[in-house]
Amino acid sequence: MQLLSMIVFLVLSIMSSIVMMFVSSLFWVWVMTDMSTIFMIPFLSAESRPKKSWFTGVATYFIIQFFGSVMILFGMVVEWAFSANSLCSFVMCLGFSLKLGLVPFHFWVARSFMYLHYGGIFVVGAGQKVFVVACVPMFSDVPACAYIFYGMAIGSMLYGPVAMFNAITVKSFLAYSSVNHTGFLVVSSGFGLHLVYLYSFIYCVSMFFLTFILWSGNCKLMKDLGSELPLYYKTGFLSIALSFSGFPPFLDFCTKFVVIQVAMEARASIAIFAVLASSLMNLIVWIWVTSLAASSGMREAFTPSGSLGQNVLNISCVIWNLFMGMGFSMLY
Repeated sequence: MQLLSMIVFLVLSIMSSIVMMFVSSLFWVWVMTDMSTIFMIPFLSAESRPKKSWFTGVATYFIIQFFGSVMILFGMVVEWAFSANSLCSFVMCLGFSLKLGLVPFHFWVARSFMYLHYGGIFVVGAGQKVFVVACVPMFSDVPACAYIFYGMAIGSMLYGPVAMFNAITVKSFLAYSSVNHTGFLVVSSGFGLHLVYLYSFIYCVSMFFLTFILWSGNCKLMKDLGSELPLYYKTGFLSIALSFSGFPPFLDFCTKFVVIQVAMEARASIAIFAVLASSLMNLIVWIWVTSLAASSGMREAFTPSGSLGQNVLNISCVIWNLFMGMGFSMLY
């Protein structure tokens, strides 16, 4: 019954997010965002083994999303009442940045993720943010707000890998990885929604594999990845780590190369610098993660030892990160 209720509320949240993609009014974007958040709370608070600590993560998430929504609504009211476009755009810019967890409003992400289950981390850290980024106004009417918004996105791209390298727990590592990729999504949105959809689809699928593998091993501390990761998922995890590190021809390298290519065509030198600098730091971080994961049991990891479903998932993960990267390079 608990699993069924989790699925129902998750589906309702996803449906609200999908509807948000097709509305043209900012007011209805705000309404659908709040509905998605409300439906998400029962899903986040569900645990197979109830713990008192879940309240900390869910409450932090809900309060931050509530304050972000209040700021967005206040901006819309100011615009309707006083036609103060500059103030309206500035307040909404801060509200959306708070909801997305962009630097310097990223303080809630790790504190919330520490107490969420891995399914909640995937949905909040990857799935839900994709819909919000796609519907955020670009603030083109107020250039100062646009610069502030993209400045926070670039700050997230650069800060995320630094915080990831200093993470002690796996969930805090995933939190800062989410901050990093949210910055990438926002910067990509400046070059067209088609790039957002492409990057977000690839990121969400990769994050699904990553969170599922970490959930299977009940991984807690970064230093224990080598011993806690299941042997039958270790090669899949390594393929994800090498992909996120930016090694060619893995998939994440191809997506970032496309972002750089589009940025070069638009002559966006700051975006190019941010992507290259963030990619270099990600390379160092994920090589460190790869070394932790490969510290034990690598010889046995290449021998299928799990069930049929587990081996299929592991092989699918390797195919997705390696061979899909090759195919994407040839098609784009």
